[in-house]
This record gives sequence, C-alpha cells and structure tokens, in this order.
Amino acid sequence: MFAAVENLPTCLGATAAIKSNSAALNLMTLLNDFFDSDALNEDAMYYVEMHGFLTSLAIQPNSLTNSQVLEEIFAGCPINSAIADAITSLQKDIQQALLNGDFPDFTDAESDEDSLALWTSGFMQGVFVEEDKWFANNPEEVAELTLPILSCSGLLEDDDMNKNDELLDDMAEKIPVCVIDLYLLFNTPEGG
Repeated sequence: MFAAVENLPTCLGATAAIKSNSAALNLMTLLNDFFDSDALNEDAMYYVEMHGFLTSLAIQPNSLTNSQVLEEIFAGCPINSAIADAITSLQKDIQQALLNGDFPDFTDAESDEDSLALWTSGFMQGVFVEEDKWFANNPEEVAELTLPILSCSGLLEDDDMNKNDELLDDMAEKIPVCVIDLYLLFNTPEGG
C-alpha cells in the first residue's frame, strides 16, 4: 500500500514525460507536414535542414530576431502563426536537449544520408550567418569541432574527401559529440 504512495512522484513524472514526448511528436508531425506541403517556395529550407540551422543558433548565442530566423528558414515565404510558434517550440526543445547534454534528435524512420547532409548543411548555414561570433574566440577549436559537420554537409569542394566513404562515415559518427562540445565551448564559463 505504501509502495504505491512512494511511487506517486515517479508515476507523475512518467506521465509528464509521456505527455512531453507526445507533444514533441505532434510538433514534429505538424512541422514535417508543413515542410512537405506545396506551401513553401523552392528556396525555403527542408525540415531537417531547419533543425540543423536551429541547432547551430542554440549553440552560439546570436543576435538574430525571431523574424530574421524565420526569414532565413522560409526565404520570404509567408507562414502562419501556428507554424512560427511550432518552430519556436522546436528551438526551445533543441536548447533544452543541449542543456541536458543530449544531441537534439532530428531522425525518424526515413532518415538517410540525405537527411544527414541536409541537417549538417542547415547547421553550417547557422554558422555562416554569425561567422564572426563563431570564430571570435577559440577559432582553432571551433574549426576542429565544425570540421566533421562541414565535411558531411557537401559544402566542401574537396573531391578526395567527398569520395572517401570511410572518412565521411567517421566524420558522421563524431557529429553528436562535436555538437555537444561546441555547446559547452560557447555556453560554459570555462568555454566562453
């Protein structure tokens, strides 16, 4: 009888976690559906690309306003407030994952190499938007930690690297650790 009472906070915590995961799943579904629709022009980011972009913005505190972030993502395509709110919520989820020391998951059952290339490309777009801030302090460490992300983005013109599948696989495996290390570099007293 007392065991049930003692487990009550745990059960309530589990219920909250289930609701939180359900909300995150609904958010991802809403955004995926929107990004897969014909409502966007061809210059807008893909969902996975936007996730990488938002992750880079969460790592390096930046000076972009919400409207500037949405402009970068949608390339001038008008969006409704529900989508803007969903993106803000996703950005908060990404920030919370990083704060917890977790790599913000962007994968789903259909993820593949193209998803990784899009995510890393979006991440690097966020780096390039605020490049001066990214490389102002610790430029060598930032360059070293962004190299695996840049390598998998397809933005490098190094044909030898792009054709070396083993090297690209190695770089891809390092990305979660590099993202967390970048977050710590910019968001801890020792790093910044």
